[in-house]
Amino acid sequence: MAEQAITQEELFLPLLRFIADHGGEIDRQRDNLLDALADRLGLTQEERERTTEGGDRNQWRSTVEWSREKLIDLHDAIEKGETGIWRLSPEGWRLIEDPPAEWMESFDAWRENRRELRPDDAPDPPERPSGPFQERLEQMRESLEVEVHETLRLARNSALVRALKEEYDYRCQLCDPEDPDCSPIPIGDGHHYVEVHHIEGLAEVAARAEHGQVEDTEYQNLTSYHNVIVVCPYHHRLLHHHVPSFVFDRDDMCFWAEDGSHLIPIASRHEPHLAPPRS
Repeated sequence: MAEQAITQEELFLPLLRFIADHGGEIDRQRDNLLDALADRLGLTQEERERTTEGGDRNQWRSTVEWSREKLIDLHDAIEKGETGIWRLSPEGWRLIEDPPAEWMESFDAWRENRRELRPDDAPDPPERPSGPFQERLEQMRESLEVEVHETLRLARNSALVRALKEEYDYRCQLCDPEDPDCSPIPIGDGHHYVEVHHIEGLAEVAARAEHGQVEDTEYQNLTSYHNVIVVCPYHHRLLHHHVPSFVFDRDDMCFWAEDGSHLIPIASRHEPHLAPPRS
């Protein structure tokens, strides 16, 4: 059997970071997980096509799947959820912010061994944003990545997600501060578990892009702070699964159901967040 391109343990940190860069949740098929993660790691086509002993399974696929299983069972870093959806748990976010030393050493050693195989023009990671809230948001908007590789993939920016959660003190922007719709979930350090919702969904824009129906400015606005809101798990599921669908009214700063039966106002907003994007 050919040597593994990367072990399950060496993959822990890059896999969690990959999910974080997609807003903390990925659809394995829609987000093209195996190819996109292999692209990030710089794996060759031969490494992606290697098979396990006996030749009955793809080695790269097995490594990714077993790495996920260990992150679920041993580290509680990924939630057990619906089929095909990989979502970070509160512990997963904590491990990204403060990874175990052995994870860092393991991945750094792997990266050093592969340095000669990585492209010379590989981009450096963006600097950690600093300064006032609006300035930090603008810095992160500039660093957002748009990738086109056979089919459109749009990478969500983890720094933007973290900054917005911190700005709203890990509280849902749709819940009444005095009477939240669901009980906050404490995750330590005085914080509560929240998620981010993209007002204009990545999958919808990707589908329109395949038919040439997306302007260049939409790529920039899609993953900017104008399109992201901090929500609790209840409101996140409500916005995604309610029938009929919700539409965001930027003038009145609210979501309303397409049949007019339901309205959810923005309860908390700091300028310039959610303001109309620049053209």
